[in-house]
Amino acid sequence: MSESIKSYDTKDRKILYTFWDDLPEQIILVDYEDDFLKHFARKAANGILGKGIREKLPNGEIVTRKALNAQEILREINDTLDLKFKIPEERKKYDISLHSLYFHLQKLEEVGFIKTIAILKEGRHNVAYYARPAKVVLFKDSFAEDEKISSGFTSMMKLITTLNPEIDPRKFDKFKDRFNEINKKSLDQIQRKIAQFQDQIYEANIDPNDIQRFFTLLNQINPEYVKLFTEILEYLQLEIW
Repeated sequence: MSESIKSYDTKDRKILYTFWDDLPEQIILVDYEDDFLKHFARKAANGILGKGIREKLPNGEIVTRKALNAQEILREINDTLDLKFKIPEERKKYDISLHSLYFHLQKLEEVGFIKTIAILKEGRHNVAYYARPAKVVLFKDSFAEDEKISSGFTSMMKLITTLNPEIDPRKFDKFKDRFNEINKKSLDQIQRKIAQFQDQIYEANIDPNDIQRFFTLLNQINPEYVKLFTEILEYLQLEIW
C-alpha cells in the first residue's frame, strides 16, 4: 500500500465519512483491459463502494459510509448474492473467500477503480478502508464513438479533395474544430448531469456508463450539432437521405 496513506486511530474514524466531499466529481479510466470488470467480485465491489452502507454514529445520526474494509465489502457482496439467488446450487457458483476478494481489490486499486482511503489501527490489526477515487467513474468505452466520429472527419477531409478539387479542405478542417468544441461542451454537460444523479445511480445499482451512452444518444438532437451537420451537407453538396 502507498506510503502516503495516513494511519488513523480507531477513535478517529472521521476520515471515513468526510473524504467523499473532497473527491473529484468524476474521472475517466482508460488504461485497463476490456474484460477487466467481467469478474462479478470486481464489479460488485466497485458498485458497493459507490453505494456505501448505512450506519448510526455515536450521537445517533444515521449516515452513509462509502469507505469500507474488505470484510465489509465481502459481507455486502454475500448479502446481495443471497437475495439474488434462491437456489443453493446457483448461489454456490459465486462463492468467494476473503483471500480471493483481497486479490480482486488489489487489481482494482492497481488500475485506479478504487483506492485506499485510510488504514485504521483496530485492536492489534491495521485495517485498510477502500473507496472510489471519484464520485462517478466513467469507462473508456463511453468515449470510443466520439473518437471514431472525429477520425471520420479526418478521413472525409482527405476524400473531398478527390470528389471535388474545388472544395477547400481548410474549410472542412474548421468544421471539425467546431464539432470538437461542441462535443467537448456537450460531454462536460453530460458528465455534470451524471455527477448530479450519482447517488440515485448507485442506489438503483445502475452502471453510470449506460446513462452516459443514453444521454449521448439524446444529444444527437442538440441544435448546435444539427446546425453544423446541415452546413456540412450543404457545403459538400451531399444528399444522404
